[in-house]
Amino acid sequence: MFGTIDNANAQCPSGRYLYDPLFPTYTMVTDTYSTANSTTLLMDIYQPIGDTLAARPLIILAHGGSFVGGSRNSDVTVDSLCVHFAKRGYVCASIDYRLGNMLSMFTDSSNAIDEVIKAISDGKAAIRYFVKDRATVNNYKIDTNNIFIGGNSAGAVLYMHVGYIDSTGECPADIQTAMAANGGFEGNSGNAGYTTKSKAIINLAGALNHVSFVSPGNKPSVNAQGDADSTVPYNCALPYIAVGYIHVTLCGLGQLEPQYNALSIPHMSHVFPGQGHVPWSTDASMFVTVDSMVQLFLYNLMCSTVSVNTVSNVPEISLFPVPANEVVNMVSSYAVSELAMYDEVGRGVFNVQGIDAERYEINTSHFAKGVYFIRLRFKDGNIAPVLRRIVVN
Repeated sequence: MFGTIDNANAQCPSGRYLYDPLFPTYTMVTDTYSTANSTTLLMDIYQPIGDTLAARPLIILAHGGSFVGGSRNSDVTVDSLCVHFAKRGYVCASIDYRLGNMLSMFTDSSNAIDEVIKAISDGKAAIRYFVKDRATVNNYKIDTNNIFIGGNSAGAVLYMHVGYIDSTGECPADIQTAMAANGGFEGNSGNAGYTTKSKAIINLAGALNHVSFVSPGNKPSVNAQGDADSTVPYNCALPYIAVGYIHVTLCGLGQLEPQYNALSIPHMSHVFPGQGHVPWSTDASMFVTVDSMVQLFLYNLMCSTVSVNTVSNVPEISLFPVPANEVVNMVSSYAVSELAMYDEVGRGVFNVQGIDAERYEINTSHFAKGVYFIRLRFKDGNIAPVLRRIVVN
């Protein structure tokens, strides 16, 4: 299964996608990606300033809001990820999509399904917009072999269905009916004639209507959810928002994880015990966990010769004091096998192998003042490497 993922080492110059930030600044522009269905749909596009790469990976993210609220610039998780990943060398887009009426979605499940199918149609048009751009004016210099889709909450639900529904034939009758009313499998949101192919899915508190949509040979995903989430159910149940339940079943990570494992779908998942819906939107440390996991997952897909691994927990890493002076102490929740340190242009300044311990002390007294990056590899080969930033005074 891992062998089906094409590595692209040639497009990964030293430090790109891994060092944080490789590009100190970014630009953001708002563009129209569709005017279909008498609706103007906008996206905010983030790009690194000073980037000269001719073909860059793209991340498209959709916001939360239960398909009745929110916008491309209202979701702090989506906006923050776009900024972070633009500085790492990606092009990142935060999209608007059509929203439904809360009352109609609560009173009739067919209305709820129809509104979600409309949003899925819009999400596909956003992918095609960039593929069309690459084939024509090439404003954004996208590498169409490295397009990643996903979102937060409802946005993740949207792109999980884009990523895992392969045909109308695998859908139940109610979804087939809604698709037929909205342009068929590819939708009617514009930019027709271009592919909606993507490489992997970023699923932050998302879900699928049916776990069986994940089928053999499907694409990789990186996933996070609180196991006490009821807004988007951690297991299979009806989603709940402030005024009640929407009568359309959603199945979250509690049911998706066993399906990924049973079908050997390459993935990386993190469960936040006891946490509810999107806890990373208000907790900085949880956001760092999510951000770091997505960063490493995408890096390994594009650049690493190591297979994408299945992990249930992201390592907890502490580096102190901050800033450092004479020493930096490293404490990890997993045994570290190798520790390497780089300056901010990616030059190696320190490396030690065969540590086999959860603690290590680095003497930094002879380092020049500045920003450095510490990369940790773990004794357990199923845990992806971790990169952390430190400052030496």
